[in-house]
Amino acid sequence: MAPDAKKTSEKTSMIERIFAILDCFTTEDPQLNLTQISNRCGLPISTTSRILSGLVAHGAVERWRNGNYSIGMHLINLAQTAQPMLSIQETASPCLDNLERATNLHVQLATLQDTGALIIDRRDGHQQLPLYYHVGDVLPLVPTAVGRVLLAFASPALKSKILDNDDFVWPSYEVERPSASDIYAELDKIEHDRITFFDLTNIPVNSVAVPIFDRGMTVVAAISIVVKTGTVPLAPKLATLIKATAMDIQRRLAGPKSKRILPPWDAGDQ
Repeated sequence: MAPDAKKTSEKTSMIERIFAILDCFTTEDPQLNLTQISNRCGLPISTTSRILSGLVAHGAVERWRNGNYSIGMHLINLAQTAQPMLSIQETASPCLDNLERATNLHVQLATLQDTGALIIDRRDGHQQLPLYYHVGDVLPLVPTAVGRVLLAFASPALKSKILDNDDFVWPSYEVERPSASDIYAELDKIEHDRITFFDLTNIPVNSVAVPIFDRGMTVVAAISIVVKTGTVPLAPKLATLIKATAMDIQRRLAGPKSKRILPPWDAGDQ
């Protein structure tokens, strides 16, 4: 094995071991001792102890006086960075319910993550569709309506990274692969129209998608309706409904935050 490949393999192995240890902690068992962690993750006690020492040093794990371990404040603080996404999901959830009830069709909500569209919520609808992703999966940006909307409002640097080498993901349908210039033109149109239709005839599903803006008019997510090709027209009815849903989500995001209810002993400190 080449030296660089060996280093990569060792690094991957160490990452897997670290997450095997972190995954031992649950809401039911927030504190565990060394033997319990070793048994749960399947690593030798010596290896488990060495990795835990490193995690403690970085604040990812905390060691208590009784010798038990728990998740540390460093990881808890990092987890707070996911709050905006969770807030969007929570805010949009009743709107997705309403849209699914109004259409009986598949609905998905996504945010931009690195170079893909992270699915943060979905409703399945009544149609049987050849869709194999789940909430938490990441879809490519170019061959999906929801992805194109997110890419249209992304930074020029990200657009360049995905498109300029002309090696973006394209599904193996019997459809001619578009050029990077074609996609750039489509992204400009999406940015202007604030809607896109992915309605090719030789693919199993078609979709319509629109952006969701926060109160600062930054695109924070995109919502789409997916249908079996040739069954339901995307316009004008579905386009109108999905735009109304996006506006409803935006109003909710811009509205006042819910007031935190304090326990009686803190009420005097408000």
